[in-house]
Amino acid sequence: MPKVSIIVPAYNSEKNIARCIDSVLMQEMRDYELIVVNDGSTDKTEEIVLGYREKLGDRLKYYYKQNTGVADTRNFGMDKASRKVYSFCGFR
Repeated sequence: MPKVSIIVPAYNSEKNIARCIDSVLMQEMRDYELIVVNDGSTDKTEEIVLGYREKLGDRLKYYYKQNTGVADTRNFGMDKASRKVYSFCGFR
């Protein structure tokens, strides 16, 4: 079980999501899961996130849900987390 769960709520984030994920990848700690919750994006957010599957392997958890807003999207991600959540990284 990972030590840290990182929640990334995303909505039409194609311009910033790669930078967010790259920031996670640059961290020295590797004992984490990255949970990206796509809040109904209509751009290439999903395609970009899933492009990181090879680098992140089973540390990447990706969920797509109907748009309900950032607060609900964060809560959804927290429900999926296997560890206590300490911080959020989100782009809208």
